[in-house]
Amino acid sequence: MELDVFGGLRYFGLKASADWQLTATVSGPGAGQSFPRTGSVSERLDLWDGIVGAKGRIWIGRSNWSIPYYFDIGTGSSSLTWQGMLGVAYTYDWIGVTLAYRHLYYDQKDDKLIQDMRFSGPALGVNFRF
Repeated sequence: MELDVFGGLRYFGLKASADWQLTATVSGPGAGQSFPRTGSVSERLDLWDGIVGAKGRIWIGRSNWSIPYYFDIGTGSSSLTWQGMLGVAYTYDWIGVTLAYRHLYYDQKDDKLIQDMRFSGPALGVNFRF
């Protein structure tokens, strides 16, 4: 079994924008309130979070098969962020192949550009040893 404990920073930059084109100007209930026919809005967000975590692999017997894992958790610009990965790997001499599933989560306050964001999915990696 291999285990590394670490600390560091995670950066996430996000730019969101929306453009619209309507057939008429939309008027609000109050005097002078209107939504123009065409326009756009954009906002940029830079998140810096301190993280701590652990990563490594569990070898299956004396074979070339292993179970790689990764987990971190942090805070800073975000209320909470965490990331986890678990997979299966085969390593032979100078080459290795890993199939894994990864999940990344960000939680922000309600007045921020993003409040609750998750990325999940499979990953396939090949590494070469020199």
